[in-house]
Amino acid sequence: NQYEIDHLRTVRAGAPESMVLLRTDGSFPLAAPGPVALYGAGARRTIKGGTGSGDVNSRHVVSIEEGLENAGFTVTTKAWLDAYDGVAETNHAAFVADLKARAKEAGVPALVFGMGAVEPAPAFDLPLDGQGESAVYVLARDSGEGNDRVAEAGDVMLTDSEVRDITALSERFERFLLVLNVGGVVDLTPLKEVRNILLLSQLGASTGDSFADVLLGVSYPSGKLSTTWATWADY
Repeated sequence: NQYEIDHLRTVRAGAPESMVLLRTDGSFPLAAPGPVALYGAGARRTIKGGTGSGDVNSRHVVSIEEGLENAGFTVTTKAWLDAYDGVAETNHAAFVADLKARAKEAGVPALVFGMGAVEPAPAFDLPLDGQGESAVYVLARDSGEGNDRVAEAGDVMLTDSEVRDITALSERFERFLLVLNVGGVVDLTPLKEVRNILLLSQLGASTGDSFADVLLGVSYPSGKLSTTWATWADY
């Protein structure tokens, strides 16, 4: 429908006003699309909005991977993304099974017991194959109404897997961008050496296209922080 197309165009144009460039060394934006090494939970499984009232039904959601390809980039890490899909699906099945078991033990319907429950980011060890003129790692966290976030690895804190891979990519690639596909604060203390960090947030169905616009300098991430990002111990 034309009104949907028009609305998505408006969302795509406005989304960069909610992105915040937390740290930069001047490596971005890129002058033109090219081969890119893309990693992270949010690369293909991009979170458009949080749980509960933070979510809506969408006909289609443009992931970071799709947005980059729409813009002319060649993603060189399809094998990594495929392998991560397997990790995520296994982790999700275990998460749901655990919720159902605990709900049964508590004598509460699983739907009510699990209201707002957020699946922690999984541990993984996948080879960082893939080449490119630049690399992008999309760290993702889901959250919403019904449950508080916790200062544990996979939620507010980073997992060892994330720290290991982000650090390795930052050292390997001259142009490396950490993208935060999150709905709230994540403690970035272990990543003090990462030179480029973009707070993408969770920006709806056109997230991937909006990100590609920013990566290429078509749009500028002109948002402001609404929360203080600090070491968790300082709160």
